[in-house]
Amino acid sequence: AELMTNIVEKKGKDGQYAYGVFKLYTATKAYRDLALSAVKADGGRAESETKVLAVPSAVALTLQIVSDLVLSAMDDAEGGSKYVPDAMSAEYAVGAFHAMLPSILQAGEPARKSLQTEKACAEINQMLLTYSDIAGTSAEAKTKAKQAAERVSVASSTSRPVLEISYDLWTQYRKREGQPLDQFISQERGIEVDESGPLDFLPCSSSDSSCVIL
Repeated sequence: AELMTNIVEKKGKDGQYAYGVFKLYTATKAYRDLALSAVKADGGRAESETKVLAVPSAVALTLQIVSDLVLSAMDDAEGGSKYVPDAMSAEYAVGAFHAMLPSILQAGEPARKSLQTEKACAEINQMLLTYSDIAGTSAEAKTKAKQAAERVSVASSTSRPVLEISYDLWTQYRKREGQPLDQFISQERGIEVDESGPLDFLPCSSSDSSCVIL
């Protein structure tokens, strides 16, 4: 996870997980392979063994890598990243996210509904489905992205703490990069509003905003 972060953010000391030493696809493949090995080691249950890998900062990084590729592939998308990942890096990131889902989607205790979980599930679901439609994506990556999207969507009815924190970190990254925060909000779901307009998870904080309320 540290190596992936250093590569994306272009930092680190030479010879010590520095971005100039390793390629992103090498780091994401290693992370994906660790996640898959953890699943096998746990007899297919995966939750206990993948928990050590599914820390929110690492999960958020997989979302960041995939969404950056999606934005770079969309002609009408605004914003961008200082590091545009290659297709294989995004594919490995999807594979890691898919393998870690048992830990990512672990329910909070006591069980309760959460608006933040609903937001996270809706956006991540849409982002993964958008990724699965990108030309050049392998059949295996498309399948894993769609499977992950479905499992995330189904999990929206109960609070998922790891997913919520990961989503928050991913959102903070997109804000720093100046990326549109409504890019992965499904137009079929509608947008929650109050007397001031869309809720603050959208970039509509000022009266002269150009947001559209659906």
